[in-house]
Amino acid sequence: MTRVKSWWAAIEVFRQKHVIAMLFFGFSSGLPLALSFSILGLWLKEDGMSLGNAVQFSLVGLPYLFKFAWAPLIDRVPLPFLSSLMGQRRSWMLLSQGMVMVMIFALGGFASATAPVLTAFVALAMTFSSATQDIVVDAYRIDRLAEDEQAAGAAMIIYGYRIGMLVSGGGSLILADHMGWPAVYAIMAVLMSVGIITTLLNREPENIEKQLVRDQERDLAVQFSEKFSPGLARFLAWVQVAIWAPFQNFMTKKAWVLILLTIVLFKLGDALAGVITNLFLVDALGFSKTQVGTIVKGFGLIATLSGIAVGGVLLKRLGMFRALVLCGVLQLGSNALFIVQYHLGVDVAFLHVTIGVENFTGGMGTVVFVAYLSALCNKAFSATQYALMSALAAVPRGFISANAGHWVESLGWVNFFTLTIFAAVPGILLLFILRRYDMGIVSVEKELSPDVR
Repeated sequence: MTRVKSWWAAIEVFRQKHVIAMLFFGFSSGLPLALSFSILGLWLKEDGMSLGNAVQFSLVGLPYLFKFAWAPLIDRVPLPFLSSLMGQRRSWMLLSQGMVMVMIFALGGFASATAPVLTAFVALAMTFSSATQDIVVDAYRIDRLAEDEQAAGAAMIIYGYRIGMLVSGGGSLILADHMGWPAVYAIMAVLMSVGIITTLLNREPENIEKQLVRDQERDLAVQFSEKFSPGLARFLAWVQVAIWAPFQNFMTKKAWVLILLTIVLFKLGDALAGVITNLFLVDALGFSKTQVGTIVKGFGLIATLSGIAVGGVLLKRLGMFRALVLCGVLQLGSNALFIVQYHLGVDVAFLHVTIGVENFTGGMGTVVFVAYLSALCNKAFSATQYALMSALAAVPRGFISANAGHWVESLGWVNFFTLTIFAAVPGILLLFILRRYDMGIVSVEKELSPDVR
């Protein structure tokens, strides 16, 4: 009976209003993505642009990769009038959401194959605004939710993000069969009001740590004013607190280097297998594109969403260390199914098993991993620290996995998937070392800003 109550308590957190709000913030974050990549490329191609040039528009997504560069501004710079009225997080949220809405409208009005420079400029402004929104949403989630709510909040964000991508990706294509692209983008812009309304209905997080950091910045400005002019002293104090302090604070954690290695390595095996799944199924085994599209994108999505929900509950029930180890081992095991699939060939029934397990364990691992990154952040620097760690976590997917094709050519498919299994082991082993240091997580009461203790 006690176990039943414990599991019910783990599920009950999903009913909290401020946790449910994360679903709508996630929707607002996921909505712009397809509109600046696949959907925009298709529109421009239909408008007469060459395939090569249309695909090159994916470069407007660079702000998503480098969003950590301006994250300190979101942590430390108040917006005139808005910040005093709504608070630091909600004011930046409202501004970024409003800018995304305006830029989607603008893209619908100005995008054209005959005006590629203007189109690229508007699309880049939209992705910059969208990346800014992502920074603030992550920071708001970390600041607003208690430690035992982070997993549920991460699950809700990811759910909302996937729904937003589905609406803008699939929904836009359906609408485009019945109306022009400008009208489609206008509808998508209106849907950004979901995030704006959610921002207005929710309160600003209480953040004692930020007040302590502001006090520290003021004290530093007084110290610097002994050697520099008042204006320069304030600027130097701001730079130290906004840019250097988040790094300095993170480096006060015991075994911080191992934590960074774990962030890079934990999803490595999963990333290596995932980046080449479609090629493996279609090119190597001979599945049809329809089969892969239906099973990988359809059934796989259901499995992923299920895994996200289970991962959120498991983390609250098992704790961070055991949940991470369990997810790491399950992700490792799921890669072995690709070897079995290779030997079975075009076996549609087993493909459901392979894709189902791979996506289910991947969803579990993602939500637990996001919750871990969130727990590592000091709430005084949540925007900057999370943006930096999430960028580091993208290294396997963005850089290491780029060589996956060459490794397949050298090793063969079976040896490659065996490599992905072994690639997952170091990240799991590091967890057992980090356990000695409480996984690098310090309670809010203990972890203050540098020099403010």
